[in-house]
Amino acid sequence: MSKLYVFAIGGTGSRVLRSLTMLAAAGVDVHANEIVPIIIDPDASNADLTRTVTLMNCYSSIRKGIEFSDTNETTFLRPEISQYVQNYTLHIKDTENRRFDQFIEYASLSLENKAMMSMLFSEKNLNAQMQVGFKGNPNIGSVVLNQIVSSPQFDEFATSFAAGDKIFIISSIFGGTGASGFPLLLKTLRDKNASFPNHSIINNAEIGAITILPYFKLQPSEQSEIDSSTFISKARSALAYYETNVVGNNSINALYYLADDGNIYENNDGGSMQQNPAHIIEFVAATAAINFMNNNYSGRYMNLEFGIQDINDNDGVTFGKFYSETSGLLMKPMTQLALMANCLQEGSPQYNLVTSKSLAANLTICAKESLYTTPYFKELKAFLVKYKEWLKELDDNKRSLNLFNLECADKPFELLTDRKSHQGGFLSFEKKDYEAFYGALNKAAQEVRGDKASSLFIEMFSRATKKLVEEKLKM
Repeated sequence: MSKLYVFAIGGTGSRVLRSLTMLAAAGVDVHANEIVPIIIDPDASNADLTRTVTLMNCYSSIRKGIEFSDTNETTFLRPEISQYVQNYTLHIKDTENRRFDQFIEYASLSLENKAMMSMLFSEKNLNAQMQVGFKGNPNIGSVVLNQIVSSPQFDEFATSFAAGDKIFIISSIFGGTGASGFPLLLKTLRDKNASFPNHSIINNAEIGAITILPYFKLQPSEQSEIDSSTFISKARSALAYYETNVVGNNSINALYYLADDGNIYENNDGGSMQQNPAHIIEFVAATAAINFMNNNYSGRYMNLEFGIQDINDNDGVTFGKFYSETSGLLMKPMTQLALMANCLQEGSPQYNLVTSKSLAANLTICAKESLYTTPYFKELKAFLVKYKEWLKELDDNKRSLNLFNLECADKPFELLTDRKSHQGGFLSFEKKDYEAFYGALNKAAQEVRGDKASSLFIEMFSRATKKLVEEKLKM
């Protein structure tokens, strides 16, 4: 299979990438051997960015402990998340501790050019600090981000690109970095006269993108330069530009659109204070990247929107409210990982998996390497905690994505919010709840083969949870 290069632009790009990482960990079919994230954001200290980078590093570390082979059936963490550029981030030069007027060397311009700059940029624009992004000013971003193609990291991306690989671009349309970065990047990738490596292959590659319209608002703040009351007008202006310069010239194979009337967040210009909780729009945006990979858009130019078949502002969105194509893609793998996360939740009754001497899996898989005391096991548990935190954030939002009963305690098969468990099946009616779970793990432990405890452990859980969701939850 081909590689998927994901350009994640701005804070929204990083938040969508977080959701994509979680879906890949659960085993949702991404239809790619490798996901190559490339983040474009001048705000290197943006907490949304740093949280996502930490998550992807954790994913990659856990994945290294899994041996994938013809006899290994695990769907968890199948695609590799590759770090082709340092920290997954394309460096933007000359934005740290500099104002925009310093970036364009305004002081050295002729009087005529200064007059021109003053027509194009307000005094506030010229004095804007750029280390925390463009603060909703795409006119600044369009100038600064022109340098992307000249960066060493862009050459590294281009050199690694091969025929059959695909590109997906994530951006918002109502801010500064995303609204300016997307059309500039697309123009660069489609430039027939470009001189970067593999430019002819990249020129003709399938490129998809999702442009996210306003889906949240910000509290008014005298300390922040960002005013969410301008989001709609900015989005409308950008859409008019995209109509001619993105859609109208057939430079994009598939362009996805998303919007929502969502939460009101704290107003932070950027940096370590900018960390928004996960939102259903970011979750759905991640599925757009997967949809793009699972379809052939070569020679086609399509606009796509996402719909939910049953939605009420007072109710949460469950798997049953998605159309069958979406729920069929997501429900089984996400449920399997949620079952594993609950089983390994420290302090809960089911956590005796770790200490139980009667559990065959504990003896046959972990005796030699004492897996439960290794840094690997601690990192795996930490990732699963992050998975549950992400699901809870999605549930707590105004437009709740209410997929799971995350605190179902000793009733593991009451996990789904819109589906009851089935009490029959191969485990028999006598075996219920975690007794049935341990029985499935024991059976799987006897079937798996290999020498690496961490790989056997993941394989055991993958097989057991697959059987359990099929028998207990009828998926």
